[in-house]
Amino acid sequence: MGKHERGTPKDIANRIKSKGLQKLRWFCQMCQKQCRDQNGFKCHLTSESHQRQLLLVAENTSSFLRQFSKEFESNFMQILKTSFGTKRVRANEVYQEYIKDKGHVHMNSTVWHTLTGFVMYLGKSGKCKIDQNEKGWYIQYIDQEEVIRRAEEAKRAKAEKDDEERQQEMINAQVRRALELQGGEVAEPQATELMRTDENEKITLNLNLDKKPTLEELRKPVFSGVSVFDQVKTKKEDSRSDEEERPSSRRRDRSRDREERRDRRDRETKKERRSRSRSHDRDKGRRAESPRGGRPLPSTSKRDAKPKKSALDEIREQQEWFKEKKNRKDHWLHEGIVVKIITKKLGEDYYKAKGVVKSLIDEYTASVKLDDGVLVKLDQAHVETVIPKVGREMKIVNGAYRGCIAKLESLDQDAFCLNLRITEGPMNGRTVRVPYEDASKLA
Repeated sequence: MGKHERGTPKDIANRIKSKGLQKLRWFCQMCQKQCRDQNGFKCHLTSESHQRQLLLVAENTSSFLRQFSKEFESNFMQILKTSFGTKRVRANEVYQEYIKDKGHVHMNSTVWHTLTGFVMYLGKSGKCKIDQNEKGWYIQYIDQEEVIRRAEEAKRAKAEKDDEERQQEMINAQVRRALELQGGEVAEPQATELMRTDENEKITLNLNLDKKPTLEELRKPVFSGVSVFDQVKTKKEDSRSDEEERPSSRRRDRSRDREERRDRRDRETKKERRSRSRSHDRDKGRRAESPRGGRPLPSTSKRDAKPKKSALDEIREQQEWFKEKKNRKDHWLHEGIVVKIITKKLGEDYYKAKGVVKSLIDEYTASVKLDDGVLVKLDQAHVETVIPKVGREMKIVNGAYRGCIAKLESLDQDAFCLNLRITEGPMNGRTVRVPYEDASKLA
């Protein structure tokens, strides 16, 4: 029987039926086909397309089963998270919401045969809280981000509490030590009962707020019962006992002193730079005010004997530092440079052999063509840069001037540095100084 003509009442009725949800038992998950009745489903099972799809699934059943199970779980959890949040809800209610989608993955094509089995899986995996009563299974979504956030807050609160307790213990220890040094006994404050002999006795407080010392009382000398020499002795003994009892505090004081000296040195350096710039401006003003034949007076300070840095030099140094920080990386291989093999894993024949980097496989691995024509794959840890003769061109492979072409002017063997003059680009003619490992010979 053929299809009905388009626009006829029967065709419209069939289209309306196909848009709605059909019975789940007449759905073929492998072919993604929904049948309308038992007869249509039976005809589909005997069709050639279904048999061909069945053979494909039979070749790798576990892969299809795993894929359907993953899709079913992700879609189910998405509906639970977005529609119900962290509320406790019946599992069947979530499932009814899930199967409203016509293209959903059916449960009979997953590893779970029943909704109860799927709910128990969610509980065992820790993705949901589950419980059962006479109405059925209930599930509650567990927000992992909220759990992690609460754990971090609890950890931070515990750390703050530990710091407060540690500080309180330190204060108590210092108080106890001070009492011991004074010769007193450390007594814990204890609450005692108020004892009154006379119940009718009135308690009076005499604060003497209006009483002021007279002139005679102020003129009277106040004598101390302790000698100055005794105080010096006790101070020495206290310092000796403190050194014996508190080595850790002495170490902390030393580290604190070092930090203070470092901060003081930085402040002095900044102050010295400002004073240099001011003295430089004053010298300019004196030279402008002095007559033509006059000479500036010789300076007697040692600071003036040092070469002064102008504001332009300081800006240039700051730019160099920024470029060095930006271009300094842990990988340095470039195409077209000559490298030397420093590993013996390739054999004695290739040890200390030189080659040209033809291409980069990744940032740390390159394809190197040796002098005998052999192409090998090498890691940057197995090669090193090559320094040519003076006057030859090199490529700066790391640092502030990474990627620039330069000419070798001279070598500083004591400092293991190269003096290069850049020959290309916007910095043409600039002389730079780089370590041996930051530049290599060009092929």
